[in-house]
Amino acid sequence: MSKLKAAIIGSGLIANLKHIPAFQKHSAKVQLAAICDVNLEAARKVAAAHGIPAAYGNIAEMLAKEKPDIVDICTPPKTHAPIAIEAAKSGCNLLIEKPMAMSVGECDAIMAAAKEKNVKICLAHSDLFYYPFIEARKLVREGVIGEFRGMNIFLSTPTDYITSKADHWAHKLPGGVIGETGPHIVYMTLAFINPIGEVSVHAKKLLNYPWSRFEDYRIVLAGEKAISSTTLSYASNQWLARVEIIGQKAILLVDLEAMSLVVYRREKLRPAAIGMSVLRECKDLIGSLVKAGSRYSTRSLRTAQDFIIEGFADSILNGTPPPVPADEGRESVRVLGIIAKQLDEMSDNKPRNQ
Repeated sequence: MSKLKAAIIGSGLIANLKHIPAFQKHSAKVQLAAICDVNLEAARKVAAAHGIPAAYGNIAEMLAKEKPDIVDICTPPKTHAPIAIEAAKSGCNLLIEKPMAMSVGECDAIMAAAKEKNVKICLAHSDLFYYPFIEARKLVREGVIGEFRGMNIFLSTPTDYITSKADHWAHKLPGGVIGETGPHIVYMTLAFINPIGEVSVHAKKLLNYPWSRFEDYRIVLAGEKAISSTTLSYASNQWLARVEIIGQKAILLVDLEAMSLVVYRREKLRPAAIGMSVLRECKDLIGSLVKAGSRYSTRSLRTAQDFIIEGFADSILNGTPPPVPADEGRESVRVLGIIAKQLDEMSDNKPRNQ
């Protein structure tokens, strides 16, 4: 097999902005042949805008006519399991947006269907494939920070992106809006702390949106030897995605949006030592920004979806593991389920006048 055939299910924002451009960038390895959406007119508009050969409003019809090697599922999470199982039974390899499914049971059903047909599953855990996060994992593997000691994650999603929208599907997820962006904190934690054994959740209701359960979350994910302390805020108008990776010898400061990585070393609190540390940090930051600027200007910047889609195509063509295997998606869903359960208990214990 020299070239794969792919179809996307779902014609929304993530498909338009991320997945379709990535498939088209790697057209030498995989041809994007079709897009399918329950809203056929929407699928047709997207197909016309991106030059995709075919548009469908019915999954079974699309699978029967196109016989794709890869089905890319870019639909709301509650639809992932039935779509993935149907596609797997048709012999398609599966690329699934996060979260993999709504429950561990659904993940197991998807994995069973894929195993029966000997097809692969890859999760679109995108934050793992930002340049600074890739580099951070490499530095940890190489022992640059010494023994890994723990991590902090801070994500801020502007209120008007999801929270203020009463009809957004994310409010109906287990745990509410955290079910849409929460997977990021779990799978980034799993990159360094796996398995996660203990979960502790604190949440606050800050805004007057009755459909939004909480807008501020503090979640602790603990493994056997390390802890990930995470913050998710939906009460600001700011985007933020930062990760601190704590080591015995150094701390890595990762800004996913600025594409920057700073190695932080302050072993002594003397003015001269702090001054030298700040200079080194500035050098790292400027170096990261120069690299990012060069990639932008030369159009060589690769998105997370570029890495995932090319890597998944290579795994199918070469018989190698996918970039994010199914068991990582399943573990992420398991932990998210624990978080959602604790949030449900918090909601149940609220006084009824709140």
